[in-house]
Amino acid sequence: MKPKSTRNKTDVRDETALAYAMLDFVGDGVMATDTCANITYMNTAAETLTGFSRQEALGRPLEEVFRVIDVTTRVTRANLAQHVLEIGTPVELHNSALLKARDGRELAIEDAASPLRNAKGEITGALVKFHDARFSAETTARMAYLAQHDSLTGLLNRYAFEERFKQAAALAQRHEKKMVMLFIDLNNFKEVNDTLGHAVGDEILQALGPRLLGCVRATDHVCRHGGDEFVVLLSDLAEHEQAFAVVDKVRETAAELLRQQGHWATLTVSVGISLFPNDGETLEALLPHADAAMYRVKTEAKRGLRDLKP
Repeated sequence: MKPKSTRNKTDVRDETALAYAMLDFVGDGVMATDTCANITYMNTAAETLTGFSRQEALGRPLEEVFRVIDVTTRVTRANLAQHVLEIGTPVELHNSALLKARDGRELAIEDAASPLRNAKGEITGALVKFHDARFSAETTARMAYLAQHDSLTGLLNRYAFEERFKQAAALAQRHEKKMVMLFIDLNNFKEVNDTLGHAVGDEILQALGPRLLGCVRATDHVCRHGGDEFVVLLSDLAEHEQAFAVVDKVRETAAELLRQQGHWATLTVSVGISLFPNDGETLEALLPHADAAMYRVKTEAKRGLRDLKP
């Protein structure tokens, strides 16, 4: 014989109260209705987005509080809770709706709803969830940007640079073009960090990043490789020698920047290059060549001499 449940109505009410209390801490607006689509619960986020207080909303039909219109036609959308109660399955809608808040504001929203069921599987109401789609889009765009860019300089990170290299290499092979990779390092950067602090070091890197972008074309790619090292891919070149003008521009731009502040004046840049396809056709092959060339420049060459010829 199956034992009877020891849970009583008080336990259920306590669990429901706890669940509703927890929903007050989520960022999405959440509302629950009964089987007539009248509001039985509303969390704090829903109050903020709709402009109705919980006390005002309880017992009202959902469409009086959750007033939604189609973003294109401006036609009032059907009661989402009522729709879910009729079909008995969850519904998810994306950014095609505008919520008309109580104060007249119109908010682009993403929303979803699902039926509420008791222990026997019977539908007892509906749960509606929604959030500000503008915030969602901004967050998504920001996350996508951070996934591909260095947080300090705004330049491409190593992962994104690798993807851009693969695309550029495929085009170069198809159209029989050449590419040049520059490996750039700041000389004496460790001394600056040690004597002036990492805040000054970060300031230098932040200032140098956009200036490097200004030295290249829109079709080229600049990456912060790590620390004070930068990598530049010059793509779609007819001849490798075209890179020499860019190297000179990088040196001049860096020198101009570093002269602007007295305590940066001891810094210079060393640049090494590798050639595609001569030194290799993959990033793994070209980077070591450019890195090694940069270190030869750093240790052997004198400032101002053209020591970067392949």
